[in-house]
Amino acid sequence: MAGEDRFAAARAAVIDVAPACLLTAMNAAIAILSLSLADSALIRTFGKAALLAVAISYIAVAVVVPTLAVLLVRKEEKTIAHPDDETGGVGVLQRVTDTVVNFSARHPLPLSLFGIAAVVATGWIYSTLEPRYRLADQVPDQEQALAGTARLDKKLTGANPVHVMIELPKAAAKTGQPASLYDEETLNVIAEAHRVLEERAGLGNVWSLDSLRRWLAEAGDTSVETIKRYVSILPEHLVRRFISADERAVLVTARLPDIDASEILPVVDKIDEALEPVRAAHPGYQVSVTGLPAIAARNSATLISELNWGLIGDMFVIFIFLAVALRSVLAGVASVLPSLFPIFATGTLLWAFGEGMQFASIVAITVAFSLAIDSTIHFLNRYHLEEDRLGGGPGGHLEALRQTAHHIGPPVVMTTIILALGLGVTMLSDLPSLRLFGQLTAACLFSSLIAQLIVLPATISLYRQTFPRSHPVPVPHPRQAGP
Repeated sequence: MAGEDRFAAARAAVIDVAPACLLTAMNAAIAILSLSLADSALIRTFGKAALLAVAISYIAVAVVVPTLAVLLVRKEEKTIAHPDDETGGVGVLQRVTDTVVNFSARHPLPLSLFGIAAVVATGWIYSTLEPRYRLADQVPDQEQALAGTARLDKKLTGANPVHVMIELPKAAAKTGQPASLYDEETLNVIAEAHRVLEERAGLGNVWSLDSLRRWLAEAGDTSVETIKRYVSILPEHLVRRFISADERAVLVTARLPDIDASEILPVVDKIDEALEPVRAAHPGYQVSVTGLPAIAARNSATLISELNWGLIGDMFVIFIFLAVALRSVLAGVASVLPSLFPIFATGTLLWAFGEGMQFASIVAITVAFSLAIDSTIHFLNRYHLEEDRLGGGPGGHLEALRQTAHHIGPPVVMTTIILALGLGVTMLSDLPSLRLFGQLTAACLFSSLIAQLIVLPATISLYRQTFPRSHPVPVPHPRQAGP
């Protein structure tokens, strides 16, 4: 309130902050848009919910909070002597951020070069990250189930099933009649697929209808009628694991250990290639490799890469949007380094710990970026207001940066801490992917804070030294003090 009446303070806050809040909401929506367009239904739903949350948040900040401030904030009988004389924790934050930003503004060239070098170095590392996906990361790692899976991986070749699905043709190529499950050709297709998994792919624990056929052959009985009889007396749930109810499709199943999708994909491709002769020898039979590990191996890398490139594309759209919305080339140029650095720095953290780009990683970086860009926009908006108020002139950008840091610095620091603590609660989860989400979000937010207090002021100062303000005419402003 800075000594003002609560009505005037609320009005001034809305005039100063609401436009920037609208910009932050629009930029957050652009950043999250890539999630709402993803191929994954889960990520798509998350993105749509996040877009809705952004809209609700803007309404709350621009309408609800000022209204409640007018209705609930009591009238101050005693006001501070000067609006800048903050005390307590806010005063400490003001002095710290003032010192940091003033130092950055007075040494723009070395700090800007440092920012460029940091973005280039971390960006190169970020570009080397490979997509990774493990099914075990999607289940709690403190439960007995995961320990049991590890024992299965060690003793029984794994717990993750890879299937070869064989769909019978409506008309066999040799007879022209609908193919039957117990036709000689169908049984041969099953046997050949079984051998591919065992011999060509080197997988263990392979099971299919051919397993029963082999067992009966060892006993000296190879008749089809015997196979039919044994299938009829087996438990229904066991039969349905390999044969569909209408007997038009069968599965040949093998087991894989719980390994990364990047290691599973070559195995899946090898199986698919080895099945080509089977498909060629038996036209009409649809033979395909499926199962959750196979599907995840094929789709995860593509989806993660698409989300990653979508985020990078969103960033450059946001830079252009900021320049247009604030009618300032400075805003677009100055926002590049502090926006890229936290994303690339978080990727570098993944690289340092030997991790790759996972679903949780790209979602965390996208969410953190959409939150971190808010502070950049508020900083640029406040600087724009201060520059208009001061009117430019020699050294005017330094005073504008000082005033901006004085009023925006503490809220930026406090917002970062609050968001990091709020999202960091997920680090207590038993779910590895959720823990990773919290860790990366916190890392991205604090990297963004460093960029906003050091790189952003230096970039603005360097830009204004190179391209001074062309119209140094003071513009009346409804309120000198900041939000």
